[in-house]
Amino acid sequence: MKATGLSRVSKDLIVAEIEKEVKAHSTFFIAQHPAVAAASMDRLRAKLRQSSSRYLVVKNSLGRRAMEKAKLKELGEGLQGACGIVFASGDVVLSSKTLVDFSKENESFRIITGYMDGKVMTAAQIKTLASLPSREALIVKVVGTLQAPLARMVRVLSGTVRKVVLVLDAVGKKKGSG
Repeated sequence: MKATGLSRVSKDLIVAEIEKEVKAHSTFFIAQHPAVAAASMDRLRAKLRQSSSRYLVVKNSLGRRAMEKAKLKELGEGLQGACGIVFASGDVVLSSKTLVDFSKENESFRIITGYMDGKVMTAAQIKTLASLPSREALIVKVVGTLQAPLARMVRVLSGTVRKVVLVLDAVGKKKGSG
């Protein structure tokens, strides 16, 4: 009889690696990707790398064991069919936008669930997260809000100084000619 599949040691190492990744990331998403072409998955991985995220295809039984060991058994139940886990290290909003956009382009790709800062997320919550502005856009808004009053104050002060200079110039011209 021919031996197939992974050895027990290999499976234990894979489970330990997935568990380590789950514990190391405060945010990750679980998605199903049946019938998605390999080239499309490569494009998804490239887009996710831009936001410091990565897509890891997992064997369901090993993923469930890893989630159980990480005390996230309810997330392991979402691992059915061709699945993968997106580990988000960078901008979480950008990662979720990438997944949502990819699911619109590929009908068979579905976001199942997610985990963020100790809370399980539904697919609808992940779509809501994707609709938020990115971290950089929020920073620009905050800086703009802080800068506006300062810019107004500078304009007011420079206008006052300009008026004083014009008055002194006019007085100097009048004294110089008279």
